[in-house]
Amino acid sequence: MNGRQEIQNERRNEQTYGIFVQKLKGDGTMSTTSSFIVKDVTNNFKDFEEDFFRLYRTLYGDLDQLRFKERLYRHANPLVLLAFSEEQLVGFKIGYEAEPYRFYSWAGGVHPDFQKHGIGRKLMDTQLEWVEAQGFHSIRTKARNTNKGVIILNLLCGYDIMGAYTEDGEPRIMMEKQLNS
Repeated sequence: MNGRQEIQNERRNEQTYGIFVQKLKGDGTMSTTSSFIVKDVTNNFKDFEEDFFRLYRTLYGDLDQLRFKERLYRHANPLVLLAFSEEQLVGFKIGYEAEPYRFYSWAGGVHPDFQKHGIGRKLMDTQLEWVEAQGFHSIRTKARNTNKGVIILNLLCGYDIMGAYTEDGEPRIMMEKQLNS
């Protein structure tokens, strides 16, 4: 583990992170809105894996769960945010440290029955607040060109388009947001 990773791990456990979460809700565990809650489940993701993978398959089709978990946990400073409406998992936002001072927002989505209610925006805002509190200088993401809603949401949240490329025969858009660190 390099020095940057050690500092990030300490911050996750220090008061800085406690203040960040407290600012969201006040009790140090979750943020709330009128109809859903967003929880940081990074340290207990295993408790939610079954529901998470069910939602992921609903949104994106089948996936290799083992490969997904390996990718998530081989990177430093992962963040797993889940959104719930009552007890039902309805959305997620996942990322990790891609390189020193740059966070990669890797995966996210909201169940179709719960879209257009601000859940995706709340997940993104919560992720951005956490990333800034951890001292990252930028956050990067990519989206399929066909996912116009995600591209628009990223642009509304201050991301800039960095370029386009093709992956698996499908056009993708790379976006990045500079942070005040």
